[in-house]
Amino acid sequence: MNSEEEGLQIGNLLRADFGNVIPPEFISSLLAMLVIIVLVFVVYFKGKKYGPFDKPKGIVNVAEMLVEFAEKNVAELMGKDFLPFTGYVLGLGLYIFISFIIGMIGIPNPIVIGPDAIINESWLFKPLPNPFTNLAFPLSIAFMTIILIQAYGLKYKKAKYFMKFVSPIPAIELVSMWVPMLSLTLRLFGNAFAGFCLITLSYCALDGIANGFGLVLGPVLVPIAHAYFDVFDGLIQTVVFLMVTMLNIAQEGAEEEAATTVQQTARLQAGN
Repeated sequence: MNSEEEGLQIGNLLRADFGNVIPPEFISSLLAMLVIIVLVFVVYFKGKKYGPFDKPKGIVNVAEMLVEFAEKNVAELMGKDFLPFTGYVLGLGLYIFISFIIGMIGIPNPIVIGPDAIINESWLFKPLPNPFTNLAFPLSIAFMTIILIQAYGLKYKKAKYFMKFVSPIPAIELVSMWVPMLSLTLRLFGNAFAGFCLITLSYCALDGIANGFGLVLGPVLVPIAHAYFDVFDGLIQTVVFLMVTMLNIAQEGAEEEAATTVQQTARLQAGN
């Protein structure tokens, strides 16, 4: 990307005609969310057919295993008080992993907004990319994490929550509070973009062999790269993003939980 293109990208941030600046990654993101919504409805209606003592099968059984796995990890990493947080963790995990898979499949883009838009005729039927190759999308879900961290901090610490903005150094927390968001954003974006670049270089290298005849090796060699950079790396990034999110949110209530535990222990000892 040259300096002129970089300038255009920066200028897009200040444009108000959002219909013309929607990137293809936005379509990929919508598609990932649509897949999750469809899966939720399928599981819901199939699950209604089972009685309370029936053993679920197929997709309902997989959904039940995922929910149990998510609840177990939330209870272990955050505590049982955070079990209502399970739905968010599961939904976010599915969104991240499915987004990586969409980038691997390369679903053709069926949408054209207009000749002056980013998604114009040149993007028709081009493969949709991984949403996280666009910095805006990892930044958006990392921003949600920051909001949840502050919300749970206010919930557990109440008035004490505001003390961190004046002690020990006034206003320093206004800067440091954004560190988890930047860390989550750059980790997810960096890994997704690096995988995209390496896979693109692999295709270009094969295309450069014997005037394009090297592409016949694509079905043998490229799936290995996709399996690592899209499936395996997508799974790793999902796990890392969720674990860091859960730990950062849970630590806001750690002091309160510790104090409650001490009080309960003291009461038991006094009773004995």
